[in-house]
Amino acid sequence: MVIPNHNQATQQEIIIRITKQHDISTVRQETEISVRIGHEPHNAGATTVIARYPDIEVFTMRSYCNRDGVVLLLVTTDALKTSQVLTAAGFECEVNPVILIGPINRSGWAAPIGAELANAGIEVVYSYTSHKDRDRHYLVFKTSDNDRAMQVLTDGPTLQSLACSDSPQDREMAIAD
Repeated sequence: MVIPNHNQATQQEIIIRITKQHDISTVRQETEISVRIGHEPHNAGATTVIARYPDIEVFTMRSYCNRDGVVLLLVTTDALKTSQVLTAAGFECEVNPVILIGPINRSGWAAPIGAELANAGIEVVYSYTSHKDRDRHYLVFKTSDNDRAMQVLTDGPTLQSLACSDSPQDREMAIAD
């Protein structure tokens, strides 16, 4: 019989402690900035404008085209400042609440998280993945009810599984895959 050592923390407790120590949680509500670039060229690109401000870190970036032109979706460390500097540079910006998950060290989590939300009756309006580095992924979910989605995700099994599997050993296994 093995008696647990109370001085040793479980992997999940360690992740939670590290997360709280750095004030970054695995799942949190954030503000996404929708930058309407349109069809007309600007003096500087939106990403170039943001790069001039080293205190703004971009967590996620995604773009798409619609009938109004190019739209850039951003989640940054400072949504208000990002919106202000982009608006001052001539871009149209809108903000939307979203769920941000990450950073996580590997991909493949969007489908089970989306399924967990759908099983709880929460519509996923859209979602996307953004990669900062090879082992630093973020997931963005825009849902019909972000508050309830947060509750489902923090109480549900999918993120518990993510927290337990997002370890240095898994990084080695992901590289070997």
